[in-house]
Amino acid sequence: MVGKLDRIEAAGARLVLVGNGSPEQAAGFAKRFAGVTVLTDPSLDSYRALGMRRGVAATLNPTSVLSGLGAALRGNRQTTVEGDPWQQGGLLLLGPGGQVLHLQRNRSAGDRPDLDRALRALGAGRKAARRRPEVT
Repeated sequence: MVGKLDRIEAAGARLVLVGNGSPEQAAGFAKRFAGVTVLTDPSLDSYRALGMRRGVAATLNPTSVLSGLGAALRGNRQTTVEGDPWQQGGLLLLGPGGQVLHLQRNRSAGDRPDLDRALRALGAGRKAARRRPEVT
């Protein structure tokens, strides 16, 4: 997603990453991804509120193992786990007034955000907002 930061910003959006590690771990992550807002929720309250999956089976299953092997073959290796290893993430796209334009809940650790679909939803949300009459 960070590689598509230009497209995100060109669409009038801002990328915010939410993890569940400690504040110190989030600060380290923010240093690696300069220009991206990084937040953390060690309580997992936001994950629960969004209905994100959590559990051993969501993390250690054939799909995630195959994804991990594929990533390793491409030279991407996971070295450490920061935060809750069983908590799955996703992608939330909010529009004006906190309207949910897109929500993707990862089913397993191997899932990746569908950024193209989210950007299409952002475009549709922006068009709908322009059609709404102003309230004064």
